[in-house]
Amino acid sequence: MQSINEWMLHTLRRDAESLSSMPLHWLEIMRDTWTHLVMRAVSFILNEGSFLICTDSKRAWFKDYVLSKINDKDKERPFIPIYNFDKNLENLLVDGDNGALSDVLGMSYRRYGLWYIGNSDNKIAQFALSNEDSLLWTLDDTFENSFTLNAKDINLDFKLIQSYRIFEMAIFAGIFGEFEVE
Repeated sequence: MQSINEWMLHTLRRDAESLSSMPLHWLEIMRDTWTHLVMRAVSFILNEGSFLICTDSKRAWFKDYVLSKINDKDKERPFIPIYNFDKNLENLLVDGDNGALSDVLGMSYRRYGLWYIGNSDNKIAQFALSNEDSLLWTLDDTFENSFTLNAKDINLDFKLIQSYRIFEMAIFAGIFGEFEVE
């Protein structure tokens, strides 16, 4: 039987090999779709839009991750209007018409869209799909103006974090005039 030290060494190397087999340029391959979606979102934010981030239950960790990073008060940069679509709002969702919830959000936010991450088979996803300003990162289902990832991808979590990092950089590059915003 091997020691835990030997096991750890082999496990760390195997894990590093599995990550190194992932093409790190995967997002570059999807650049046309990705760039259009990011430009749309950056333009929305710069034109006084706010995003309410929401996820399916399996991606709740990712929502927490984004919310802990995007408006970190220790970073010397502007705050970005991305907020939590919390349980109180989720509890107002019904099957079918969510006009009352849309009205409340319209009164609360000058312009809002939902940034949805996850599968499309739930009430939150359907509500996000009904909002033309939504930013959609969907799993397995492709929709107009959505970024689609494979739910069974072994590197899905890594891809979500990498996509977020690039998205965050694009927001601030747009704010600071590093590229032309449409």
